[in-house]
Amino acid sequence: MKNLLFLLSISVLSTVLISCEKDEDAKVPEEETVTETKRIGFELVQIISMDSILVWANNEILTQEEFDSIQITSGWQKNEPREGMPDYAKFMRSPDANEDGEFTTAEFFGYQWMFNAQIVDANAELPENEEGLLAGRYIEKYHKVTFNAGRTLSILISPQGEEYVLISRDANRITDTPVIPETWQIQEREINDTITFDLPNPTLNIRAENNQDSWQGPVTL
Repeated sequence: MKNLLFLLSISVLSTVLISCEKDEDAKVPEEETVTETKRIGFELVQIISMDSILVWANNEILTQEEFDSIQITSGWQKNEPREGMPDYAKFMRSPDANEDGEFTTAEFFGYQWMFNAQIVDANAELPENEEGLLAGRYIEKYHKVTFNAGRTLSILISPQGEEYVLISRDANRITDTPVIPETWQIQEREINDTITFDLPNPTLNIRAENNQDSWQGPVTL
C-alpha cells in the first residue's frame, strides 16, 4: 500500500488547485496563472481495486490544516500535497467523461472533490531500474499544461531516449536533489518560446523515490 502514496498529477497537480476550482455552470475550468498561493493542491485516493484507483482533487480551497484533519476510512488514502511546475494547467474532463467540459464531482469527508485521474497500472516496469530508485504508474487523465518562454524545464531521459517533463514536486520534500539510476539522465532545458501541450493519455508518471519529484510523459519538446 505504500506504493499507492506515490501518486499524481495528479494530480496531478499536480496543479490541482489551478485546474480544479468549482465551476457552478459545470463548464471547462478556465486556464489560470499559477501563483504562489495557488501552487499547492491536495488529493484523495480511492482504492476500488488494484486495477481501479481513483484520484480526487480538491474542488474547493483547502488549507494544510483542513486536509490534515480529514479522517479517512478504509479504502481511502491521502496523497501528499503537491507543488505544480507548469505556469498554467487545466484538466479538460474527468477520466470517465465522454467529452471535454464534463467533470465528475462529489462530496467526501465534508469537502468537495473532482475526479481528475485514474491509475490503471500501479506498478509500471521501468528499464534499468534494478535498485528501485524510480517508481512508475500509468494514469488516465486529460491534462493540458503550459510553460512560459524563458522557463528552465527539468527533463528526465530514459536509457532509451524517451523524455519526461517535471510536472509536480512534493510540497514537503526535504531535498531538492532527486536520486536516479546511472543510466537515466536529468537535463535542465531552457525554452525560448511558450509551449502548451497535452500529456499523453494514459500518462506514465515517474517519481524519484527519495524526494517524490514527478516527471510525466513521454513528451516531445
